[in-house]
Amino acid sequence: MSDRREFEPPAELRGAETFAHPSATDVKAELERILASRSFARAGRASDLLKFLVGETLAGMGTRLKGYTIGVEVFGRPADFDPQVDPLVRVEAGRLRRRLLAYYTAEGSDDPVRIELPVGSYGVEFQYPPTDLGLEAIPGTAASRAARAREWKWRFVSAALLVAFVTALGVIGWQQRALLEAERGRDEPGELQRNEWPRIVVVPFENLSDEPRLGRLAAGMTEEVMVALGQRDVFVVETQASWYGADAGANALSSATGGYVLTGSIRGGSEHARITVRLIEAESGTQIWSAAYDEPRAIYGLSHARDVAAVAVPYGPIFEAELARVRRSEHTPELRDCLVEYYDYRRRIDSATHEDVLLCFENVGARQPRVSDVWAGLAMLHLDGYGFNLARDAPASLAAARAATTNALALEPDNFLANLALMRLQYFDGDASFRHTLDRTLSMRPDSVEALALGAILLVISNDSAKGLPLAERARALSRTPDGVFNLAHAIHYLREGNCAAALTAALEIDLPRWIVTQEFIASAAALCGRDDLAREALARALELDPAFESQVLQHLARWHLDPVLEERLVAGLRAAGLRIEERSSQP
Repeated sequence: MSDRREFEPPAELRGAETFAHPSATDVKAELERILASRSFARAGRASDLLKFLVGETLAGMGTRLKGYTIGVEVFGRPADFDPQVDPLVRVEAGRLRRRLLAYYTAEGSDDPVRIELPVGSYGVEFQYPPTDLGLEAIPGTAASRAARAREWKWRFVSAALLVAFVTALGVIGWQQRALLEAERGRDEPGELQRNEWPRIVVVPFENLSDEPRLGRLAAGMTEEVMVALGQRDVFVVETQASWYGADAGANALSSATGGYVLTGSIRGGSEHARITVRLIEAESGTQIWSAAYDEPRAIYGLSHARDVAAVAVPYGPIFEAELARVRRSEHTPELRDCLVEYYDYRRRIDSATHEDVLLCFENVGARQPRVSDVWAGLAMLHLDGYGFNLARDAPASLAAARAATTNALALEPDNFLANLALMRLQYFDGDASFRHTLDRTLSMRPDSVEALALGAILLVISNDSAKGLPLAERARALSRTPDGVFNLAHAIHYLREGNCAAALTAALEIDLPRWIVTQEFIASAAALCGRDDLAREALARALELDPAFESQVLQHLARWHLDPVLEERLVAGLRAAGLRIEERSSQP
């Protein structure tokens, strides 16, 4: 366009030997550093968006960029694209901001230039890292360069550990060094992950009736909700307000900063009691959930306490509120943010989200190497990279998962995610003790849909459907949606039994379209049932997700130690779907 121009400093600084903004040449060099970094190695859309925004801003178009233009020119949306209806551009811009934060916290901490995407704008900003005023504040001088090097070197010395994640050996070495530091007591004590989790303050339920009996019910309901919160698979810290009276709710709001308040009341007569419950976001005071239950006098058994506690389970109202908060946030991620994004990833399982969450945990791990949940989260994600074909180097992912699991268990032997990772590691190692670890993990959180589903799948693959399928059914009963990963256990069972119709039905119920395992089983079962249309569609999607799927499918299956009958039928179905599968390689 004729009005495009190269980015340049303000007029009053133009021509000066040193000016407050980087030159276009410096910006382009910084862009190349970012795109070549590990943080952006598999960024996909984020890399494309960053290149486009930098180019447009350098051309003087930054302030004129609109969501429509980006959607059409970067993401290939049609001419009738409406950014108010389709949030693609806003979502990708948020992901780009988080990647840039992660990059400058670690790999790019010493970069001489910074590229930032401010909130509310698609025009990127270019600047030098901040320095103190004086001679050192003038870019381009020797004092400036020395000061900037000193400042960023020491400010991000702990974050620089993250660079070790560039290679598998670096990952393992970084993990072992961090563990040694923890053992030597170099970090502050008491750095437990739950301190960062959102808090839910339970205000004692209030009796709004004249019935003393309902007062006892109110007290009992409060206690039962607390017990249920302590037993469920929750990601909050539960606290009971220790005061009663008119100020209880206000006091609870002030004590739950950044968290949530659960309040309730009971009213009724001699025959029925009505329990009303409300969940409030403490920061805004907004009610985000409410429910009402009827308790006949003959019962008064507090049967609804577990239903109330479900507000804090994954994919409940607190989770959705936390996820919305994370997507609004432009700050360096904390463990609380990573845990929410981890659960969100679990309900989609795709490579882009996997990479984002992995970066989040690595970012936090560089700053908090003594937090067991950081290592446990890394272990689970590296295991996904190995088992679900989400990593470019499967053996390195397995080694990284092994080291991360060791670190997590050393810091906290009863860490739930760490034990779940250990169970998966044992399975991949062909160690039958994974069954005992599964039992121990489920004893920690009997209602964890994640543990039930993963355990069910591994048991059924091990030809133990008698124990595995009941776990899958329990996961289905506890899940907030009926179309989760636990359906894979049934698909595996029916495929082994030769019931391709039932296997196809179960595979189609796995609502994870970007998980290659879903497409693998749909393609195989559909081909065996003569549903060539579904088989071709699933196979095409699998190859889109992983272009190397055809050449590496046997290597991938070898990691799962399938019994001969199951593997023969799965491979036969994939061949019938049109996959050209070579003979098995000697390497898994």
